[in-house]
Amino acid sequence: MLKNIENSLKKAKAKQIQYGLNKLIVTITTNTSKNSQNIYFSPIRIINNKLIFGLVIYTRKQLISLAKLIQKYADIIFIDAEKKIPYSIGDKFFSLYKAEKTKIKKILKKEKKTTLEYVELGNLVSTAKTLIKNKPIFEFKPNDITVDHAWLILSDYFKSLGSKNVALIGSGNIGFKLALKLVESGSTVNLYRRNINLNSYLANSINLIKPKSTLATANAVDDKIKCCIGVDALIGCSNEINIIDEKMIKAMRPNGIILDVGKGNVKNSAVKFAEKKSIKLIRCDISETLSHYINLYSNYKFDKGNYGRKKFNSIYCVSGGYVGKKNDIVVDNFKFPSQILGIADGSGKFKKQKSVKDKKNIKELKKHFK
Repeated sequence: MLKNIENSLKKAKAKQIQYGLNKLIVTITTNTSKNSQNIYFSPIRIINNKLIFGLVIYTRKQLISLAKLIQKYADIIFIDAEKKIPYSIGDKFFSLYKAEKTKIKKILKKEKKTTLEYVELGNLVSTAKTLIKNKPIFEFKPNDITVDHAWLILSDYFKSLGSKNVALIGSGNIGFKLALKLVESGSTVNLYRRNINLNSYLANSINLIKPKSTLATANAVDDKIKCCIGVDALIGCSNEINIIDEKMIKAMRPNGIILDVGKGNVKNSAVKFAEKKSIKLIRCDISETLSHYINLYSNYKFDKGNYGRKKFNSIYCVSGGYVGKKNDIVVDNFKFPSQILGIADGSGKFKKQKSVKDKKNIKELKKHFK
């Protein structure tokens, strides 16, 4: 398996060089599926002069075995920060890594022993930072990126999510977060999952979390057909294949949209039925949204941008969220200001009234930068 991964990384590196791309970014994400435990690749993406090579893993042991390869080929590494890997304690943990004792000892030195036996919590980020040196490592949350992307698709389709009715099949990590975001946007969401009690708890949680002024609600429904009656959108967030069928689509309103966020949530016959009825069906491909997140995270790390404080003659400028001292001038960019936002009061807010000295300083700053 490692040989296959190395060959794939070599090909990715060759493609990076061939196309003159700036960086090879390796993303490490985790999966909770019980159907397989084998490492697999997500599609290679070329985004804004960067090549994205994705690996999906199931255990910390797999990351340890991949560390040397990632060190060798990656320019930047993104690690899934969500803790999906089960914990293990004491001997059970060490028995998993008999061939990796040296590496494990390095990791253990970095981590605090808080109990009598060592507790392995499946922290991939700390593992990567211990074993992979001199490479930028960022933690990110791909599930949240998926939620944002799904929300953007629906927002673009309806133009306004207020007063829409949505059926959400599968209220796991992604489904719950998406349901909350939709309710907060004014959509009424019907939640369906097999565990009825848990589904009710999740719906109630959303209704407790949402703003008091939000009229839209989350409703736990114990039947997936009833869940879809009269909805504008049908979303599959389940890890079960073919959970959405024709009857569910028939229960929808005309001119609706079906969004497959899970993998293969829609039956083939239901796909054909949706096409026949001209119902829009979209597979949730996060490539575009992922590109924005990659740029956001990596650029923030390498360039703090507008955050800072600088002195011009006797005048101090601050920007980018820097908490200025009293009488500092808050601008759009402390290096090359083009807009004055206000005068700092020393506690993170603007002064309500400008003093004579403040006005003088502003005048001098304007003159300095013409």
